[in-house]
Amino acid sequence: MINGFGLNGMDHEAAELYKTVPMNLRDEITHSCVLNTYSHSGLLDKARIIFNEIPVKTVKIITIMIACLSRLFLFDGAQKLLDEYEKTNMASFVKYMALLYGLRNSRNRILSEKIYNRMKSLFLNQKENLLSGAILLSNIYSSIGEHQLSNDFRFDQKKKN
Repeated sequence: MINGFGLNGMDHEAAELYKTVPMNLRDEITHSCVLNTYSHSGLLDKARIIFNEIPVKTVKIITIMIACLSRLFLFDGAQKLLDEYEKTNMASFVKYMALLYGLRNSRNRILSEKIYNRMKSLFLNQKENLLSGAILLSNIYSSIGEHQLSNDFRFDQKKKN
């Protein structure tokens, strides 16, 4: 139900329903649904409150928060959360993609290239996954009018695979 409200832009209803769920019954799914609702509605303060209340922050929960920050172009916060996670965990490709999606929307070429290059060094053996990151970077180039660079980059990626 929380997810349904969230998907239909009814963030107030999703939040109210979430509040009625007893603490001992809240799990990754309920947390994820309400965080996604706030993330897609741009309600960062409310998302942060929920995030800070979650006792065990799973990979999925942290990824949702990185996506939330990235959607609002708060890349320093997203990178800080990513770096904190990686102090005690293996790097996660999905987290980097969440960050790169936000960068695509902001059309930030420099930071996009930095994140993509970091992905390439961290995930050398995930060529198929890296291809999706390469496509995103190529789309960023196109979105800022660098069509030739985009075409050249895509051509180079095809040659590598």
